[in-house]
Amino acid sequence: MKKIIKLISLILLLLSSFVIIEMISISTKYINKPTISFDINNIRNPQIKKFIRNIDNLYASILIKFSKEHQEHFNQKERKFEDLPEYKSISAKIDNFTISDFRENNNLYDWKRSHGNHSSNRFSDLKKINLSNIKNLDLAWIYEFKEINRDIQANPVIADGKIFIPTTGNSIVSIDAVNGRKIWEYTVDSTPARRGLIYWSEKNTSRIYFCAEKKLISLNSENGQPIKNFGKNGIVKLKNRCKISPVILKDNLVIATVEPALEVYNLISGKLLWKFYLKKKSEKKRYGGKRYDYSGGNPWGGISADTKRGIVYLTTGNAGSYFVGVNRPGNNEYSNSIIAIDIFNKKKLWDFQEVKHDIWNFDIAAPPILTTIKKDNLDIDVVVAVTKIGNTIILDRLSGEPIFNFREKKAPGSKLPGEKTAYYQPYLNLPEPFSKQVFSKDEISNISIKTSDYIKNKIRNSKFGFFEPHEIGKKNIFFGFHGGAEWMGASINNNNGIMYVNSHNIPWIGNIYETKNKFSYYKYLSKFERLFDENGYPGSKPPWGNLTALDLNSGKIKWQVPFGEYDELTKLGVPLTGTENYGGVTGTAGNLIFATGTIDKKIRAFNSLNGKEVWSYQLEYVGSGPPSIYSINNEQYIVVASTGSSSLSNAYSVNFGNLIYCFKLK
Repeated sequence: MKKIIKLISLILLLLSSFVIIEMISISTKYINKPTISFDINNIRNPQIKKFIRNIDNLYASILIKFSKEHQEHFNQKERKFEDLPEYKSISAKIDNFTISDFRENNNLYDWKRSHGNHSSNRFSDLKKINLSNIKNLDLAWIYEFKEINRDIQANPVIADGKIFIPTTGNSIVSIDAVNGRKIWEYTVDSTPARRGLIYWSEKNTSRIYFCAEKKLISLNSENGQPIKNFGKNGIVKLKNRCKISPVILKDNLVIATVEPALEVYNLISGKLLWKFYLKKKSEKKRYGGKRYDYSGGNPWGGISADTKRGIVYLTTGNAGSYFVGVNRPGNNEYSNSIIAIDIFNKKKLWDFQEVKHDIWNFDIAAPPILTTIKKDNLDIDVVVAVTKIGNTIILDRLSGEPIFNFREKKAPGSKLPGEKTAYYQPYLNLPEPFSKQVFSKDEISNISIKTSDYIKNKIRNSKFGFFEPHEIGKKNIFFGFHGGAEWMGASINNNNGIMYVNSHNIPWIGNIYETKNKFSYYKYLSKFERLFDENGYPGSKPPWGNLTALDLNSGKIKWQVPFGEYDELTKLGVPLTGTENYGGVTGTAGNLIFATGTIDKKIRAFNSLNGKEVWSYQLEYVGSGPPSIYSINNEQYIVVASTGSSSLSNAYSVNFGNLIYCFKLK
C-alpha cells in the first residue's frame, strides 16, 4: 500500500512540476512584465490546459463565494448620477500638432502588404482604369482553389509579378499576376495569414512573412521554400495565436498576439527581441481567482506602422467575456483602444480608449490607418480608427490627443448585481457617425405594414437605448455587435484626406441569464442574435448597408449611399436597402471605389466624387476581402477573393467558395 501511495505521490509531483514549467515563462527582455509570469494561457498542451482551467474555475468560484473583497464589490449600491453633467468631452488638440514632413504614399504598382502598405490605407494612385473607361472593365482570369473549408479574410499581396494569398484550406499560394497560373504552394497544419501577410525584399533576396495560428513563418517568395535560418526551418513557434499581418521597421518584424501582446522579432533570424503586454500592470492581480480575464484587449483588428518614426499603432478588442463584466470591474484599460508603441525606444507612447467596460461587443475590429489631414492650414500626421459603433476617431500621431472634441454622454447604470458600467460613453458630433448608433421604436422596419407589426410584437417588453446595460429577464436591442466598420476597415486617399468606408446597420437582440452551475466562475451567461423580420430580413429600417465618403479634414460626410441589394425587394418596389457586408473597399486615383462583400455577391465600382454606382460584376460567391490594385506592363488589374463569408454563412445561408477573380480593361 505504501508503494502505491509513493507511486501516486510521485506521479502527482511530476505532473505538478510539468504544469508549473508549462505555466511559467522567465525573461528579462520584456518591457512591462515581471521577470517571472504565471499564466494559464502559457500552457501549450490542450489536455493539461483544460484540466488546470477547470481547477482554476473551481478555485475562483470558491474565492468569489467567500472573498470579502468580492462580496463588497457585489453589494455596492447603485451609482448616483444626479450631480453628473449630461455631457463631457476630451478637448480637441489646438497646438503642438505632429506636423507632416511628407504625406504617406498611396500604393502605386505593387501591393506589398495586406491593407496595401504599412499605413493600411488601401488606396492606389493608379488611374488607367477611371470614370471614362470603367464600362470596359472585364474579367481577365479566375483562379480556383482545390478545397472549400473557409473564407479568405485578407486581400492579396502583389509584388514582382506575383500574387501571394492564403487559400481556402491551409496553404499559401503564389499566382502569376498576369495570367492567374499557380507558381507554388506551401501547406501548413493550421490556418495561415487569416487577416494578412507582408512581402519584403532587399538586394537579391525576397521573402513573405505571415502568422499561422501559433506559428510565425517566413518563405522565399520566388519558390515558396521556408527560410532555413529564420527560426527553425522557416518557423518560429509562438505561445499564443496571431492572425493579422506583420509590419516591418528596419530589422524589426512586429506582430500582435492574443496574449494579448505586441511581439518584436529579428527580421532575419526570427529571434524574439522583446514584448509589450497589452495589460495594465495594476490589473495583473487576481480578481475572484482569474488571471487572464480582467483587463486588456486582444489586438486582432490589425496593426500599422510609421516606419520613419519607428512607431507601431494597433487597435484592441474586448476584455474578457463579451456581454458580462462583473468579474472585470473598472474601465478595463487597453481594451477597445488605439495604442501607440515606440519600437526603437521600447516604450508605449499613449493609449486612447473609445468604449469603457464594454459589455456589448463594441471592440475596435479594424486596423488603424495612418494619414495626413489639414488642420488650421497645417498638414497634420494622424492615426484614424473606424469603429463598430460607427465612429471615426482621429488622433494626433505623437500625442494621441483627439483632433476633434471627443464628446461623451452620461450612460445608464447597470441593474445587474456586481456589474458597474462606465459613467460615460462616446457620443460624437464630429466626425459625423457613418452608421446608426442607437436603436429606437423609430428604427423599426418599414418595408411593409405586416413586417412593422411583426417586429413591434417581437420586441415587446425589450430594452433599448444609448449604451443600455443588460438585465436578467429582459431582452436588449442594440446596433454594433456586427455593425459599423468591421475587420476590413476603411480606405483613405492620403492625397486629400477623404475616407471611404463600408458599414452596416443590423440590430441584435438577446439577454443574459444566471448559470445553473453553482461552482462556475462566470455567474452569468448570454445569448444574442440578429433581430430579423418574418422573412429573414433585418428588423430595422433600411438602409441595412452603406458606403460612405467622409472628409477627415472637416469631419463631415460628403456622401452616403446604400450598399448591396435584395433583388426580390427591389422587384416589389422597395427602395434600395443595402445589405450586411464584410468584404471591404479599395480606392483609386481614377476617382473609383471598388467594393465587395454584400449578400448579393457582386463587386461594384462607385464614383468617388458622388457615390454613384458605375460598374458591377456578378461573382459566384460573396466577396470575402477588399480588392487589391496593381499594374504590370502598363496594364492595371483589380483582384478580389470570392470565398463567401463566415459572418454571413449561418444567418443568411451564404455558401463558402473557392475563387479568385482578376479584372482589367478589355
